[in-house]
Amino acid sequence: MSSQAARSAAATPTRHLGEQLRVAFVGSPPWLDGCAPSTAAHGMTPQRYAVAGQADSERTLAAIGEFQPHVTVIIDPLSAPVELLRGAPGVTLGLLVGGAREAKRAEGLDDLDRLASFEPELTGTLLGRSEVWRAIPPPVSDALFSDVRPARHPPRAMSIGRSSSHREAMLVAAKHHHDLLHVIHGVSGEPLRELLFECDVGVYVAPEPGGGFGLQAGMHLAAGQLLLAGELAPAHGLERNIDYLHVDSADGLAWILERLGRFPDMHRRVRVRGRLKAEQYRASRVFGRVAEDLLADVRAFGSARAGA
Repeated sequence: MSSQAARSAAATPTRHLGEQLRVAFVGSPPWLDGCAPSTAAHGMTPQRYAVAGQADSERTLAAIGEFQPHVTVIIDPLSAPVELLRGAPGVTLGLLVGGAREAKRAEGLDDLDRLASFEPELTGTLLGRSEVWRAIPPPVSDALFSDVRPARHPPRAMSIGRSSSHREAMLVAAKHHHDLLHVIHGVSGEPLRELLFECDVGVYVAPEPGGGFGLQAGMHLAAGQLLLAGELAPAHGLERNIDYLHVDSADGLAWILERLGRFPDMHRRVRVRGRLKAEQYRASRVFGRVAEDLLADVRAFGSARAGA
């Protein structure tokens, strides 16, 4: 073993035989509510730590230190205080939530052991002195999962995401003719959970033309909704018109909602299949696997962390 790998292995908190893996999740409340697990599952005991700004760093680090995590996951490290990135205990993973353009800003990333991303195209990309270790699909908090329920007549439809010209162009006809609920911002936690469970259809449109795969796509599937989506790029394992219904225009979206208004359960098989596929995005399953791989990788190959 190299000296670098030996130092990294020595810094890893001791884990006794049969002990649950302690994983701390750090980030803004919307990201924690959306994609961090909150209860023990899959061999992992999670704990969430919300960070609202620079002043929270010292207090947050003290709280995480009391938890003594084996792994600390920092969601959206580019928005986190550098002091938090530098002082986070355990083996650290920074989860980039933006695309290639946002990730070009590398300040503070060298203070983390590994980087992961939602974008497969970033895997292997060098950011500062750190290389993006792997890509994962956007995980969905276990609390947002629900069984597929009988559809209302007419079905209730919703879409989540900040307003953009592309989204508005795609959603305007559906909003006008079918009372589509568009949640722009400010909803997380229990209110978000209630909204998801009160609707039967989820609409995902990427903020810009060309497609995307936001956390919202997995949320709709996990909540047992029928997902109507534009181009999913990357698809993260979803199959078009099998796990979700593809829509390529504003008129096409309005037409599908009109058909569902008359025949609410006409695509129930797609809805059930999508809910089954959502299990691959369950946060406890995703992070349980990634945390174990992270520890093994750092033990074997050392840390990219500055000063390791």
